Amino acid sequence: MIDFVKLLAAIDNRSLQAIIAAIDQLPGTMPALQAWIEHAARWEHDRRGGHHYPLQGPMAAIPPEELPDAVTASALIAECFRHEQRRDVRAVLAFFEGLRETLLAEHQRADAALH
Repeated sequence: MIDFVKLLAAIDNRSLQAIIAAIDQLPGTMPALQAWIEHAARWEHDRRGGHHYPLQGPMAAIPPEELPDAVTASALIAECFRHEQRRDVRAVLAFFEGLRETLLAEHQRADAALH
């Protein structure tokens, strides 16, 4: 089980704001995945500002039929951060790797249930 609360808390404010801005600028090619990433980033932003409400897990937004594409997309996003050398983005990378692992595990569970 991935602890997204811990992963989000480790992301610095600048990176958190960059995630929110980037999600707002992306075309809606993966709307459910994008909606969850935005929810998670805004949840952490709000938590830091003293506003508390439940953080929903990725499966609250991502339907099972979108899992294969969401796994691929989250892996691609993580790969982009893996090659960043201008600043330390390890916490952001860990968040997206955790997301990929969670989605992959859920996809494997769904496949096992079908067979």
